[in-house]
Order: sequence, then structure tokens, then C-alpha cells
Amino acid sequence: MESEREVGHREVMKLYFSPLACSMATRIALYEAAIPADYQHVNHTTRRAPDGTDLREVHPLGYVPVLRLDDGAILTENAAILQQVAALAPPGVLAPAHQGPALQQWLSFIGTELHKAVFAPLLERTAPDGAKDHALANAERRLPALASHLEKRAFVLDTFSVADAYLITLLNWTQVTPIRLSRWPALAAYATRLQQRRSVARALADESRLFVEERGRPVPPPPPTGDVIQRFNDVFQRHDPAALDELVADDCAIENVDGVRHAGKAACLALWRGIATDPALSFTLDEVVIAGEHATIRWRLSGTGAAVRAGVNVMRVRGGRVVEARGYLQGA
Repeated sequence: MESEREVGHREVMKLYFSPLACSMATRIALYEAAIPADYQHVNHTTRRAPDGTDLREVHPLGYVPVLRLDDGAILTENAAILQQVAALAPPGVLAPAHQGPALQQWLSFIGTELHKAVFAPLLERTAPDGAKDHALANAERRLPALASHLEKRAFVLDTFSVADAYLITLLNWTQVTPIRLSRWPALAAYATRLQQRRSVARALADESRLFVEERGRPVPPPPPTGDVIQRFNDVFQRHDPAALDELVADDCAIENVDGVRHAGKAACLALWRGIATDPALSFTLDEVVIAGEHATIRWRLSGTGAAVRAGVNVMRVRGGRVVEARGYLQGA
């Protein structure tokens, strides 16, 4: 149990949650607004919380999130809870001024068109035959619309809001579904930005730890940067791009030696596969320097009838995958 039990002499709110479930959206919102709460971890098997509460006695359906307000009132359902938390936050922190109807619109879209129509069937182990295929078909219609909305926006609304807290919680689930955000670069970029926001990063770290503790399945650490870069270099020296798919992150971005930017996994794979499979090209490594998540690679490139070119790649690795690459030609 994570407890911030009293503010002065007043009992704080209680959030009943399960790690990495949709209830994480409320945790993000509470962190963002610095609102104290008593976080009650509901066991996924027993449905009981550390304070002794059987969630089925509080909520007839027994699922999270459930928010017990400081006056004892009970709220359920993400949209209702998130709007209540937004109302408790300082003005503009979780709900942009004058965008109330738009906030309700997007909370409804995220809750019905994404959470229930796409992710719930994909994550449901007992979903009937055809349900997962139908959910993926739904994703093909809904995610492009969302990507189009986010194409030139940092957030769902004009500023960060509870709609973003809810959306990033759902997008975090794509890593355990067939959905690949790299197909929609705007979504991949949005997810990367939000995961780096302090409230989101804190919530993800806290709930990931609790998830591992509850399920008893330790998560193996990602391979070190040096190992990733060695496998990456092998792709080009052996002309074998097979390993690239697991070495390249969904939100990978390349600034190539010709000045062209390639954003998203699909674009990065296309460029690097084209280079790796060109039999006329030969790479020689002069030096590889590893420093934390960063790598600097000095190389020489030769080809049939072409002068030898020398250059440098500056790479960044996160979670065992390449997320950024910048290429420079010597003398350019």
C-alpha cells in the first residue's frame, strides 16, 4: 500500500487500482496535479485491497478504478473519476479552460472507441472466436483518425489534460498486443513524448514495479548498449537485415548523412534494409565508443567504382532498441 493518509486532520481520497490497468490514468492525473491520495493496490486474484476492502463490496462489478472521496462518496468509471480529479486540481492543470465539451468528447472516444472497442477484446483471455480480429479491424479505423488529430499537436487538447493521462495508459498496452504504433508516426511520437513527462514516467515506474511484485514474473533487463550496437553493425557487415526488426524501436528516428530525416520504425527499417542488402557496399569499422545509452561509430564505406567515404554515426539505445541515429560524412 502506498499511503498519504492525512492532510492536516482530513482523510485523503483512496484510489483502488491494479498495476498498469486503466486505473493508472487516475494515478497520472493525481501525480500531475500533486493531489495526495491513498493508493490501494487491489490484488488481481482476490480482488482485495490492503485496507481489507473486497472491491466487489464497493463496486458490484469488482473492477478498477474506484475512487473513494474524502467525504466517503464512491466514484467509478474512468471518465467520471478523471473529470472529478480535474475539478480538484488547480485551474488549467488537468482540463484546459473553455474546452469542457471537447474534453468530454475525447474521454468518451478514448473510453468507448479505443478502450472497449479495441483494447479490451485484445487483452481478454476468454474473448470468443473472432473478437480479437474484430478488435484489430476496429483499430484500423480508429487509430488513423487519432493519428491525424495528433499530427501537429503535442496533446489531445490545447494543453495536457486527463484525456492524455487516459490515452497514454491505453497506448502503453500496445506492447502486449499486435498493434504497432510505428505504423502511425504521430502516435509513436506522441507516446514517446508522454512517457517522458514526469507524472507519466513516475506512474509507469511505480506500477511496473508493483506489477512484477504481484505477478511474480521478473522482467529481464534489456541488453546493454554495446551488445545492441554490435548486432546492429553485424547487419551491415554481413548484409543480413534479419535482426533489424528487434533492434529498432517503434519511435526510432534517423537523420541521415544526406540530411533527410526518417521517422518511425517502418521508415528506419526501409532505409537500413536497403543499405544492408546492397551487395556493392562494404563497411569497415574504425572505432566504436559506448557511453551509457549512447554509441559513436566511426566507419568507412566503399563500393564498386566509388571512392571510399568516411563517416560517423551517433546512436542512442533505449530498452535494448535503437531510438535515434545521426549520420555525418567526414569533411561534409
